[in-house]
Amino acid sequence: MRKKILTMSLLCSMAMGANAQIYAYDTWLQMPTKDIYDDGMMNMYARALAETAARRKANFERYSNLADEAFNKKQWNYVIYYVNEALETQYYNGELFFLRGCAFEMLGNERQAKKDYRKGKKNGSYRAALAMEQLKEKQKQRRKRK
Repeated sequence: MRKKILTMSLLCSMAMGANAQIYAYDTWLQMPTKDIYDDGMMNMYARALAETAARRKANFERYSNLADEAFNKKQWNYVIYYVNEALETQYYNGELFFLRGCAFEMLGNERQAKKDYRKGKKNGSYRAALAMEQLKEKQKQRRKRK
């Protein structure tokens, strides 16, 4: 019984292998050759990338403006929300970190404010560098009083 099963499986696998080879050969002959670099597809991909970048830039601008408006109205939670949304577009601006740092400081989260001021300074915000120094001085004065 085992010999019979082994023989049948061997014959089946040989037949399948032969069919696969013939099939692959036939399809190779029937397939039309096509240029590997299809200009139409490459142009379509480039347009899609450009559209995505434009959409991200527009979202960045929109959320940055909303964060500025919320900052001027002293709506600190909205500032944090809008800055987070703007930063998710993967565009970075030191002023955004400064705005979010100010919002955190006003809400009493000085540790997070310091982190944001540091990121803002790293990204070129002069106001973030000044705010970080002022926060450090404020914390130093508070420690002296204790």
